[in-house]
Amino acid sequence: MTRRATLLMEAAPYANASGYINALLANELSRLGYTCESFHQQHPVPGNVVTPLATADRIRRLRGSPTADLAIYCDRALAMRLPHPEQARKTLVLFHGLMGSPATWLESPAINGHWVISQYMEDALTSLLALPDWRERRTLHPHAFQTVSRLVPPLPCVDEAGGHPELKGAELPDGLRAALEGRDVIGHAIQPRKPDWGAVSAIMLNLNALAVEHGQQQRFRLVIDEEDFGLLKQAFVRGDPAAQVAQMGLDALGLTLEDMLIPTEKLSQPALFHLFRAARFGLAYNGFPEPFGFYVLESVFNGCPVYTNGSGNNRFALPPGHGIHVQETADMHRGDVGAYAEVAARILADVDAPASTREACQRGREYIQRTFTHSAFAHSVETCLARLEAASPAPVAFDNLEVAMGPLVRVISEDGFVVSDFEHASLTTDELQLLRQVRGVRAHELRHIGDTGLLQGLFSKGVLTLRPPPL
Repeated sequence: MTRRATLLMEAAPYANASGYINALLANELSRLGYTCESFHQQHPVPGNVVTPLATADRIRRLRGSPTADLAIYCDRALAMRLPHPEQARKTLVLFHGLMGSPATWLESPAINGHWVISQYMEDALTSLLALPDWRERRTLHPHAFQTVSRLVPPLPCVDEAGGHPELKGAELPDGLRAALEGRDVIGHAIQPRKPDWGAVSAIMLNLNALAVEHGQQQRFRLVIDEEDFGLLKQAFVRGDPAAQVAQMGLDALGLTLEDMLIPTEKLSQPALFHLFRAARFGLAYNGFPEPFGFYVLESVFNGCPVYTNGSGNNRFALPPGHGIHVQETADMHRGDVGAYAEVAARILADVDAPASTREACQRGREYIQRTFTHSAFAHSVETCLARLEAASPAPVAFDNLEVAMGPLVRVISEDGFVVSDFEHASLTTDELQLLRQVRGVRAHELRHIGDTGLLQGLFSKGVLTLRPPPL
């Protein structure tokens, strides 16, 4: 029997990494016997941004369609139409991130399931759904631990060394090709609008200072997105405080911004992979929490190690020793530019002794080839659909839940400075003491706690979360 699926997705097929997953999901549903009707982009025409006539017309068309068996929204596409039981027998949200219409997916009773694309996203989303109200002794979503399921995204380079032909971009520019073939040590950080440029510039300045200190004639240069480069140039012209610090470092080394950074437009997958194979290191010191991490995995797959603060899934994308190096301290976020010297020293040591780096990236490549395949994706779609149709188990009793460190926390220092994917924070003495007391404790053991405000605050800041007890 033919089944109907309505897909409401922000990214059009193959427009970017999210669009790649959207396209493969539609293909997989078709293989499983669904007839798919797809809608893309919150704002399909420019005028819709200020006068949402196109949205109104789309809702008119959707209302005229018969009830589907399945409606799948991506998180950002929830702005297209409010989920409603009349639209589909089952409704779920596919999370490429956590940015789109959070009040809708956190609370709507019409949403039957939540699909994510990484273990980090599963933990982060579950922690949000399970946010406790300690006065009422309940979680935000009663089935927080039953509704989240994980897909396994396939990586294009696993099936085809040159990547997927529908993922468009420019060929390798002649200037970049010449730089890669020259004597300088080239790295990459070309995820647009994701890098923390304070961290990235500190690492690059430390790298070039160490090279001078060691008597090396090579410069360390970094390939970045051309739009980000334009924004950095503007920050230098304006004399922003962070740019002034970087300018002093450049002046001390006798370098200009153009000496250290190489801007490039969005590259095609073959060109991107050429860059990865020629580059000696990648930086993913990002301010944006990575939901999955195509970029870092593709870099390692092509033999280039990535150094990262571990924002989002970057700290979980591969096992340790597989080509991704996570290095972050609280001091890096307290304004100590010198704290990044350890990262620069690690990169310099690895560039000077590349054998161990090649071996680590080869382990990463083999792990990627085993894990992020089309067959694994197909199996995960079938498993998630079956779970959506199965009877939901009873929710875990609040009193049986266990207090744990929140998945958004990356680092916490001895004195209580928290580095987080939500926001960094300095805990008070009382908060730090309470944190140490309640970790690993069951909720029923906190039934008689006096003032719940301090405890609630640690959960509301994302420092703590609740989880089911271990089996």
